[in-house]
Amino acid sequence: MLDPKVTSVVGIDVAKASHVVCALEAPSGKIRQRPKSIAATAAGYAKLLQWLARWGGPEAVLVGLEATGSLWEPLHDALTHAGYQVLVLNPRQTSSWSQSLGLRAKTDGIDAQTIARGLLAGYARASALPTETVQALRELTRARRDLVQARTAARQRLLDELVVVFPELPGHLPAHTDLATPAVLHLLGAYGSARALAEAPLADVAGLLAQHRGGRWTQEQAQQLQALAKHSTASTRAVRARGTVVSTFARHLLELQRHIDDLEKAIAAALHDDEVGKRLQEVPGVGPIHAATIRAELGDVTRFTRLDQVVAYAGLDPRVRQSGAFVGQRKLSKRGPGALRRALYLAVLVATRYRPEWRERYHKLLARGQAKKEALTILSRALLKVIYHLLVSGDSYDADKIKPRAVVAAVGA
Repeated sequence: MLDPKVTSVVGIDVAKASHVVCALEAPSGKIRQRPKSIAATAAGYAKLLQWLARWGGPEAVLVGLEATGSLWEPLHDALTHAGYQVLVLNPRQTSSWSQSLGLRAKTDGIDAQTIARGLLAGYARASALPTETVQALRELTRARRDLVQARTAARQRLLDELVVVFPELPGHLPAHTDLATPAVLHLLGAYGSARALAEAPLADVAGLLAQHRGGRWTQEQAQQLQALAKHSTASTRAVRARGTVVSTFARHLLELQRHIDDLEKAIAAALHDDEVGKRLQEVPGVGPIHAATIRAELGDVTRFTRLDQVVAYAGLDPRVRQSGAFVGQRKLSKRGPGALRRALYLAVLVATRYRPEWRERYHKLLARGQAKKEALTILSRALLKVIYHLLVSGDSYDADKIKPRAVVAAVGA
């Protein structure tokens, strides 16, 4: 229900370079301002504040913004600092308004007017804005996730090239080393092919390996690698070009790892003084990175009033398709953050290996005919429920309470 004090509603469609503003009179719905663009700059925000002052000032104006990525944040800050009430709206919500109005066209002007009409009708439900800690962890964990994905792709690309220029190397590395070992990456960064390694002075190869492995790589091992390179079945085509590619990706992996390490240090610092993050790490299977991800993607749990809301937010609620005699397969809705589901899944995977109470529940699900992935998905939902209870109640984790019990029907992962 719209507050009687509000005499104007303003819908703003947010974009990168500019925003489109539409204002309606309340409660009549008469247009005060047809959709008009302002620049996403200080000058553009100053112009908007002048318009808002003409339409009634802070107490009489309600502003709605669509939560488009993080593009809304500077405008939100400018408006709230000026004293205006601003609702940040979920795109799903505004999209449903468009559908209910039967709108077929989609333009920035139409979107701004649709937001204003939704505000006028009293339909708007503001999104919960993240705290400073949650926002910081969200930025850090998402950046780390992007770099980890880039690292995985770079490793595969490096392996694909080695199959041609030095196929024996991956299977003949010394114990406790692999292609991700810094010493090996430094080696490939300097000598990107079997031919280059075979022609290099042995002392240089041994020195490079010893330097980047703390002196634990012997000259004999370096000699064995060089002998392997001399008898390699590597291709003789485009060797120099392919060697350059290998060296480039090896150095790229080293650089990516340094950036990932920097982000993980920043994540640890953000968790250091965060009580919720510390409590999350008391849950079996939840280490610092998973705790940071769950904290970032789940946000403040006090905004949920029921347990099923948390499950639905995470996308771990079952979705059923049924019409008449047709009953479709039960599947997860997967409507929430995928990173949250993955963190819960990986945490449960660890918990079922090392904690007897979770391992017992896992094997009981398997005994009832559940596939491994389905059983882990069910336990992911159970772990989320445990996390929600601990954060809301302030209780400590109690392994005795995590006992096998009647479980819900499995849903597709």
